[in-house]
Amino acid sequence: MRFFVSLCVLAPAATFGADAVYFNGKVVTLSSSTKIAQAFLVEGNRFAKVGGNQDVLKAAKPGTARIDLKGRTVVPGLNDSHTHPIGAAMAEQEGILPVMTSIDDVKEYVKKIANSTPSGKLIFVPKVYSTRLRERRYPTRHDLDAVSGEHEAMTDNSYASVLNSKLLKRLGIDRNTPQPSNGKIIKDDKGEPTGLVLGAQQLLGPLRASRAFTYDERLSGLRKMQAAYNRVGITSTGDRGQGPDGFRLYQDLKQRGQMTVRTAVTYLIQANGKPEDVAKRVEAIPFTTGWGDEWLRVGPLKTVVDGGILIGTAYLREPYGMNTQVYGYVDPDYRGVVNVPRENLIAMARTANKLGWQMTSHTTGGGAIDLLLDAYDEANKEKPIKGRRFTVTHGNFPNADAIEKAARLGVVFDCQPQWHHFDGPALAPVFGPERTKWFLPLRAMHDAGIVVAGGSDHMIKYDPRLSINAYHPFYAMWMTITRKTSDGNVLGPEQRITREEALRMWTVNGAYLTFEEKLKGTIEPGKLADFAVIDKDFFAVPEDEIKSIEPVRTVVDGKVVYDTGALAGQ
Repeated sequence: MRFFVSLCVLAPAATFGADAVYFNGKVVTLSSSTKIAQAFLVEGNRFAKVGGNQDVLKAAKPGTARIDLKGRTVVPGLNDSHTHPIGAAMAEQEGILPVMTSIDDVKEYVKKIANSTPSGKLIFVPKVYSTRLRERRYPTRHDLDAVSGEHEAMTDNSYASVLNSKLLKRLGIDRNTPQPSNGKIIKDDKGEPTGLVLGAQQLLGPLRASRAFTYDERLSGLRKMQAAYNRVGITSTGDRGQGPDGFRLYQDLKQRGQMTVRTAVTYLIQANGKPEDVAKRVEAIPFTTGWGDEWLRVGPLKTVVDGGILIGTAYLREPYGMNTQVYGYVDPDYRGVVNVPRENLIAMARTANKLGWQMTSHTTGGGAIDLLLDAYDEANKEKPIKGRRFTVTHGNFPNADAIEKAARLGVVFDCQPQWHHFDGPALAPVFGPERTKWFLPLRAMHDAGIVVAGGSDHMIKYDPRLSINAYHPFYAMWMTITRKTSDGNVLGPEQRITREEALRMWTVNGAYLTFEEKLKGTIEPGKLADFAVIDKDFFAVPEDEIKSIEPVRTVVDGKVVYDTGALAGQ
């Protein structure tokens, strides 16, 4: 594990900017003592003083740069608690992916790629979800055949793939192919494959793995994606799933002095085999949560309990029911996928707790949340976990019992409102009114005292609002404040939260999840000088203008990493 040896001793990645005093602004500090200030002083990479114009200007040393904010609002540096920046960058390594909201959009893109793709190369379209297509279904092989020419082609979302006829033929999939034990080949009324294949990793895995990228391409992509995050005010993030290779990339970027987003990297493991195998796997990792420094640190230990709500594999408390056509199947008794047996999850939680790890897991369905909280509860019986900030990642459907248990155990949540916004219109009929009442119940969670951090689960594209999933923090805050979905309706209005609570999800709460609330998340003397100057007053603009707020300057570690020129000449 040589990749981590020097993580704790390297110098800060970004060089310090000049000392500066910002005045004549509306500074949203989010501190308990002074919530709104006029000015603040940055010395080196820390806030030195926060308060009124006169006092802060008086404290500035001769030669300190003076920046007149002219009434602009300043917020603490924004923290997206859940991103996948390396994979997101690689998705557009070969060109910009268009936004696809219909099957015609998918066909148009495949046709364009077919015209420029060398013969014999697979056309691969990532992250196509039927919940985000107007038709509320996947394309068929016939749709792809019409535009793919002589190429093999497929759409994919890591579980459900649509293969064109040429690719089906090469793989030997036809009307006589038996159903795989770990998936389903969807067939039409005549018994012919439609092209849709669910699960069956042994069939689809090699196709997904065929899109390999070099180390330098991945490193360059990470650097560019961090710059993209800076442009929307993001100064910290949690990369929610890496192994040794991913850690090496981050360490390399840091050694080169090119990191511009502070990152807590989650260590992802497979919790398969026997419980004792899982325990040994955790014990073999030569570090634990918190190793690192203010730029790069080890985050939680993670596994994947279930599937996803967008693909119909989230593990529910009760069967999905009859309204699952959007996923490409109908199975009234189906509850979803459980990847990790209960005993393994308990072994992982107990071992993580014993060794000092913070733990989390991908849990999208209510049944998966219950399994994870049960495992945390078992670990808690051996040694209290309160204060370890064990986490529920995603946690789309916590009911009243789950919320009560999480609050009792001190469990925190890493939530993504993007799924509620973009997919709510398609998913509400699937889950029905009773379950939909507990779709991202932020009000109930806040009222119970649970710390909820805001994240995007950004996986595809550079564009902050058009990517999967949109990672623009103010867009996401607007989602939590209004509960508006992509069709313009409001889903679960009783679960709205306030503007301050939303801002805290992307600042203070994100810092809390990584045990860094004493370092960042607010604008206070002694804390790291991470902040964003924005073009509108977050607390005063009409509600629907929150989603269009943009930074005019982003500062990390006292250094300007993004600037529109709005503060030019100062």
